[in-house]
Amino acid sequence: MTPLWAVLAASGHQPPVIFLIIGFLIGALLFFLGFRSYRELRVVADTPIAPVRSIPMGLVHIHGKATRGDPLTSPLTRVPCFYYTVQVEKYVKKENESRWETVRTDTEGRPFYLDDSTAKVLVNPQGAEFDVPRTFHGEIGLHSSHSRSIDPTLGVAGPTEQDLFNYASGTSQARAALQSSNVPGASALAQVLGIEQSLEAAGIGVSVGGGVNIGFEGDLTYRLTENCLLAGRDCNILGSCVENPAPKDEHDRNLILKGQNEKTFLITSKSEKQIEKSLRRKAFLLIFLGAAIIVAMAAIMLHNAGML
Repeated sequence: MTPLWAVLAASGHQPPVIFLIIGFLIGALLFFLGFRSYRELRVVADTPIAPVRSIPMGLVHIHGKATRGDPLTSPLTRVPCFYYTVQVEKYVKKENESRWETVRTDTEGRPFYLDDSTAKVLVNPQGAEFDVPRTFHGEIGLHSSHSRSIDPTLGVAGPTEQDLFNYASGTSQARAALQSSNVPGASALAQVLGIEQSLEAAGIGVSVGGGVNIGFEGDLTYRLTENCLLAGRDCNILGSCVENPAPKDEHDRNLILKGQNEKTFLITSKSEKQIEKSLRRKAFLLIFLGAAIIVAMAAIMLHNAGML
């Protein structure tokens, strides 16, 4: 029984039935997700790593380096990658309550080749479950701790505070979109945004909309976290092998993607043992938590009905 329901019970009030039903459904969902993670664990354990040159059709487990000539560039650390996700959170304080709220999550992926030195195979990452390392984490703003961490293996300095604020506020994305647009006047507007960023850096809060653009000296506080599948790094892939519909040559006949029948599609930078350990912990935690919530909801329902 949660503290809220304990207070309600002590005061003689019964929790609304709709809350009990929602709690039961949440418990059932967590229980289901736990079993799905446990199934992934069994699939990983029962599917040994195969050399790329001899992978069969169907579910395969392969290991190698992510390669291709035209990788993406990650938004914050500016390093080559084939997948990134950036979570932008804003610090919100209301009366006596303060918390981090997710503003948005930017995600982009690009097909790449996995090369294990025996051969390489094209990977279409659409629909994959990614478990990749964190490359950057930092806070900016009045209420921030100004902490920041960057993956030391990247060998880069990382973004400045102004870069982070521009990204968090959406200015950098808007400018990039305008620069790549063919709309008349878009290039000029992008230049205006660039001037605006320079004014912000000088401490002048001007916006193209005529309002005040509060910089990080104002009340806005952000936290940004970037995770990447880095180009040239090792990764493990558990997915379905099918015939490549558009091969470039005789060595490009296979394609790894999310299967229609076998939905397991995992792309991770962790080792096989780390994958199994992570999935095992996740599965048992979700199963235990889901079961505990279901039992608690059932007990409250029986208590309300006078049967317990």
